[in-house]
Amino acid sequence: MKYLVASAAMLLVTVCLSAQQKDTLFFLNGSRVIGKVKSVKLGVVTFDPDDANDITVQLQKLKSISAVSKVYRIETIRNLVYFGRMRPAADEHYVEIIRTVGDTVLLHLEEISILYAYKDSFKQRFSGSVGVGFNFTRSSNFGRLNVDGNVNYKAQKEEITFAASGIYTITDTTFSRDREDLTLKYNHYFTPTWFGTLFLKYQRNIELGLERRFQEGIGAGNKFITSKHVYAWTRAGAVINQERNTEDENSGTLTELFGQMEFNFFRFTKPEVNLLITETFYYSLSQSGRARNDAQIDLNWEIIKDLRLNLSLYGNYDNQPPTEGSRKFDFGIVFGFNYKFG
Repeated sequence: MKYLVASAAMLLVTVCLSAQQKDTLFFLNGSRVIGKVKSVKLGVVTFDPDDANDITVQLQKLKSISAVSKVYRIETIRNLVYFGRMRPAADEHYVEIIRTVGDTVLLHLEEISILYAYKDSFKQRFSGSVGVGFNFTRSSNFGRLNVDGNVNYKAQKEEITFAASGIYTITDTTFSRDREDLTLKYNHYFTPTWFGTLFLKYQRNIELGLERRFQEGIGAGNKFITSKHVYAWTRAGAVINQERNTEDENSGTLTELFGQMEFNFFRFTKPEVNLLITETFYYSLSQSGRARNDAQIDLNWEIIKDLRLNLSLYGNYDNQPPTEGSRKFDFGIVFGFNYKFG
């Protein structure tokens, strides 16, 4: 009898919460804000209040959260994933997750690493950024344009990312495509941390004698850090390349083993700072002794909401560049502005 009463009470609460369709942030000082939870990312909740612009709040400043307007995907710093709604728990800094499978889980707010609406419309699962920078000197009469951007799509077990960047030189009479990089990546998660990966890539680097490289890869990876301020993953596998050098010579099909690591560091106190470090190593199975390395460091500093100042440092190394006599190492510093959406 007690079990039936408890089950009926839980069902009634869930139905009422769902019907309410309003989320609430409960602050430690007793105040509250009503609206809709948009997302949580590594310690910060983005919230859309009724009749006001979006706000961001650190989880450590909240007493609790009610997030009942949608079903959410909730990732924790312990590499657990839940699907459901959230309601305040009896203790401060805790929430109860009402899972879609019917039970509840007690969770500390600061254990939430990532949260986003799962049953949103298709377009609302997208996020990304776009950036541009330009510098010009009258004395040399040329300018350099750099562009970059990415689009991300996340579903329950799938993740798709498209990223693009380019550096171009402009003079009175010429337009030079100095460096280009396009990547389409697909990850399928078998567990909350382990995933299989497929990707397609296009590269151009005139400094290294590379007119174009098409690359197709397959591998496996693991998210090995999902703390409040650090997000990191690694993957490894094999790729095949088709290269053409700046003398219009084709390489045929080349095979390589690859390993990649990415570290993302966040600071959410004002101003918000994001540091991204990516390292990728390649070892050729087709050309004896050939090794390559692609590295990039991106520093983003938020000026105003969603608009960031961006500083990037990139480096590319190839001990056997496609064109004989070309440089083996290329590096550069890129400065610009970046707008984040989604």
